[in-house]
Amino acid sequence: MLINKKSLSDQIYDVLKMEILKREIPFGSKLVNRTLQKRFGVSSSPIRDAINRLNQDGLITSIDTTGATVVDFDYNFFLEINEVLLYVVNTGIKLSFEKGHVDEVCSHLEEYISLQEKYIGTDDFYDYDYRFHKTFIDYSNNSRLKKIFKEYNVLHEMLVRNYYDPETMQIQEDSIKIHRRILEAFKNRDYELAMELTEEHYKSAEDIFKNILKQKEETHEDETAL
Repeated sequence: MLINKKSLSDQIYDVLKMEILKREIPFGSKLVNRTLQKRFGVSSSPIRDAINRLNQDGLITSIDTTGATVVDFDYNFFLEINEVLLYVVNTGIKLSFEKGHVDEVCSHLEEYISLQEKYIGTDDFYDYDYRFHKTFIDYSNNSRLKKIFKEYNVLHEMLVRNYYDPETMQIQEDSIKIHRRILEAFKNRDYELAMELTEEHYKSAEDIFKNILKQKEETHEDETAL
């Protein structure tokens, strides 16, 4: 028999986090303590613990005595997150190179690119995309950098999962191509080129996201006009 070793608050946190990431809990909505207690059949304590963890992830904007409010966003919100992640990842590239972890890093990058190719068009693709960039952070051996990356990547993932359709194959294929270029540059000990390519990668995400939002707004306007 499998035993779930996670605490109640861990399990509730995992469920709520995934529902926010998948937009089953809408952006800007209210999480009500009593409703969550009834849903999960628990006391207020594990609910508060789970909400506090979501707050640490940046998925919650405010907490009061009755519950919490899920983060809302606009294009500038995405832009700020993307900018922070770019500089965090590029710092990870530089530090992991300087600390002599090139071969170990390349081995992991190869693995995650292969898994991205295998799971292209699926929800798992985004997890391996995250792990690709996280490799540089892990090998930076900088705990504070890891903390910043984790917090901002949760927000980035939330937006990407909700606005990039899983079947948008071209975006994912382009992502794999630039990941390979980043890998080759790092393998060739040209970490500055790897950083330039990473900046190109993140900057292209800004353009893609802006176009996606524009298309969705136009679709909404058309539907409203009908």
